Amino acid sequence: MSKFFSVDNKFFSTINKIVDLLWLSFLWSVCCLPTIFLMIVFLVDFDKVGLLIIVFLPIAVITMGPASAALYYAVVKSVRRDRSYATKCFFHGFKTNFKYGAISSVILGFATGILIVDYFWAAYSDTVDPNIGGLMSGAFIGVGIFVLFTLIWINPLLSRFDLKLKELFKNALILSVKNFFRTIIMGAFWVGLAYLFLHFFQYIYQYIIFIPFVLPGVSALLRSFVIEPVFKRITGDPNEDSENEVDAWYAE
Repeated sequence: MSKFFSVDNKFFSTINKIVDLLWLSFLWSVCCLPTIFLMIVFLVDFDKVGLLIIVFLPIAVITMGPASAALYYAVVKSVRRDRSYATKCFFHGFKTNFKYGAISSVILGFATGILIVDYFWAAYSDTVDPNIGGLMSGAFIGVGIFVLFTLIWINPLLSRFDLKLKELFKNALILSVKNFFRTIIMGAFWVGLAYLFLHFFQYIYQYIIFIPFVLPGVSALLRSFVIEPVFKRITGDPNEDSENEVDAWYAE
């Protein structure tokens, strides 16, 4: 009976991991409130944002990059590896990766803003001139692939490695191509979620407040099972005699 109530019991350990995952999702959502608010306004009333999405989005997503890197860092280190406390990991990752996380977010936010405008412009142009519509659709696809492939790898990379901005983007794109099958899996996951969200928004909007408490952490956890084997090959096996043994999860 005493083993059942032990903190090392698998049942309580699982419950603790679930609670940590929900808490990390909440922390991520708080840090990303400007982005969440802007996207809700955009979805509910596009006319209030319109083409200004190109200006508003890069500003709104400044904290999204650092928060996403911190979320991945905390999910892997705390939830999966039991190396430290979830809150401590999150804010350590947020502080450490804020500079390049914020800059990369602004760049990708601007690209995404162009992507959104390009999508609506292509739809409009196609009704006026199919040739122009086709060119815009090609640009839409090109920018979309760049943004999606970069987003998939850039924040996990930022959470794990000390890279300058140029190296961060370069390595994110290299990993996305070298691990194309893994990239497609994660890309399909995100695109699928976006498709379901947009097409069923009218049915779930009353429950939208609960989505940020679950989806961010679950998404980071699922992606970590796809990404971590790649990082394991990059970092190699830890040296058990090293004084940095406590951080051996980097190579696990």
